[in-house]
Amino acid sequence: MPFIYRPMLKTKTGEVTALRQLSSDEKDRIAPVFHVAEQPPATFVARMATAWAGRRCFLDGAFSFNVTGGSTDFDGTFNELGASQIPVLPVIEIGAAPGYNQAAFNHRNQFAPGLMLKCTPATLGSAGQYAAQMQVAQDQIDLLVDAGHIAEFDPSSFAGYLSHGLQASLPGSSWRSVTLASSAAPKDFGQLPLGTSDVRRVDWLLWSNLPQTGHNPIDFADFGISHRDLTEPPGMAMVGATVSVRYTVENHWVMIKGRRATGATGVPMGDQYRAHARTLMARSDFDMLPGCWGDQRITTIATSPTVSAGGRAQWVEICANRHFAFVISRLP
Repeated sequence: MPFIYRPMLKTKTGEVTALRQLSSDEKDRIAPVFHVAEQPPATFVARMATAWAGRRCFLDGAFSFNVTGGSTDFDGTFNELGASQIPVLPVIEIGAAPGYNQAAFNHRNQFAPGLMLKCTPATLGSAGQYAAQMQVAQDQIDLLVDAGHIAEFDPSSFAGYLSHGLQASLPGSSWRSVTLASSAAPKDFGQLPLGTSDVRRVDWLLWSNLPQTGHNPIDFADFGISHRDLTEPPGMAMVGATVSVRYTVENHWVMIKGRRATGATGVPMGDQYRAHARTLMARSDFDMLPGCWGDQRITTIATSPTVSAGGRAQWVEICANRHFAFVISRLP
């Protein structure tokens, strides 16, 4: 059976647009895990209804519960997704707030059978007992092991460490699926120099170095092109942010850091994005995915001066779509 990609995403419309523009075959290889954001946009569910009707996804409300003190946003989003003909499953996390886990547990089997159980490498050994306490059969549970932010780790040696824990816990189990998640994308461009830098996709390299067995295949999850921090930057921070892009290639992100769009040294946003598109087009590793919507948008922006170069939201859509399509193309 082919491996599945389960990206850990925010409930944001940019990610949904990126998913919507994937081909049907690509959508068959991806099952997104959405985390309810601080303020879920009103259009999120409507866009998901267009992009993902009939396709499985997962919803994690632990962050929202911790921020708001309740499950209202999680419950509302979950019910609206299901009402939109999306077979959504709740995410329960070992160690999360008991009030949240109970709220998530209440949604089990509502729109699709079972649930997702999230753990860390440290709590993996107790996952089987946790499932038994919930009285949910393992073959109704998608197990996700979140290894955390690993950008500074050596992927080969860390894969060896993780494989020992997985080999000790998985044999004899009957989980519906098992996924290894981690993150490596930088939070911002602050530490990078002006211009183009290559940043290793350590999350992908970790998974690629993981020994695989036929009985317990380990699927892949990352946080897309984003950092795992779910908090929203203040508005003033975005006003002063550089105009920059992240483009996914083999084992790396191409990080193009621009300048601010405001202030004495500011350069108009559209001019910078068009220049970034031309920089990407000039690379030998550009447009290696036939039919990739993100690459087509970059090509249009680079070659058509009368076409809008887009803004930050549009470039999230473009770069996320490229990332999703690239990861799927590299899955065995």
